[in-house]
Amino acid sequence: MKTTGLFELAYFPVRVNTSGETFYLIPFGDIHRSAPLCHVEKWLEFLEWAKTKKNSYFLGMGDYDDLLSASERSILEKAELHESSKETIDSMYKEHTKRLAKELSFMRGRIIGLIEGNHYATLKEGITTTQYLCQQLDCKYLGASAFVRMAFQYKDTGKALSLDIWAHHGKGAARLIGGSLNRVQQMAEAANADIYIMGHDHKKSAGTCSKLVLSGQGENMVLRHKKQLFIRSGSFLKGYEPGKVSYVADAAMNPTDLGVVKIEITPKQSNGNYTLDIHASI
Repeated sequence: MKTTGLFELAYFPVRVNTSGETFYLIPFGDIHRSAPLCHVEKWLEFLEWAKTKKNSYFLGMGDYDDLLSASERSILEKAELHESSKETIDSMYKEHTKRLAKELSFMRGRIIGLIEGNHYATLKEGITTTQYLCQQLDCKYLGASAFVRMAFQYKDTGKALSLDIWAHHGKGAARLIGGSLNRVQQMAEAANADIYIMGHDHKKSAGTCSKLVLSGQGENMVLRHKKQLFIRSGSFLKGYEPGKVSYVADAAMNPTDLGVVKIEITPKQSNGNYTLDIHASI
């Protein structure tokens, strides 16, 4: 199955027991788990923290392992390898993916899905290692880009509040924070969502803006503000390490603030009005 440019839709219901109950959406990606410069300690520290975070849900943003770039995949596809060599390489890909799946296993049932990045391998059966990771974790494969609706459903009334997310691994890069978030904000030109998320450039940042929205008719017309979040989801790949080579050091780029962005979502009810309050912290 062709995965490059694949667009997906996803629906993810969340039960709300009481108004004012807070939930967390945690995008994670650009781990590059097998790379020499992956900050393994910080990655494992994040996992231990996430295990204890109540009401947390997760969204994979791509580049989970550091297997192959697009150019490297092209080279291997053209290479004339023995069948035994292909099987050895395939086995290595699967073992790396299984290790990552084991680390993420506590998220099972709370992973909205996994976006495809640009660092992955293609297995002999024709699926990517990201798709294989989805199989291991029983979650949805979200392709290169996905429109996701989280539905926060009140247990007592059945009322559902929708939170729409447009996620893409990421395109483009900028040296400064503003340029990085500008590329995310451009996503709002194409689709109306509450949260827009990209990874890829390894920056960890968040911005917000509000839009005026009218609802109702005539004397019942109501003006409200729609808050939108724009997120770059961070990374766990170090740029500078004494005695180690990296493209970050080669280009004299800024080191990144490793880790994730936490998005806080609080369904609220007042006088028959239902709203979702959203915030992001880095």
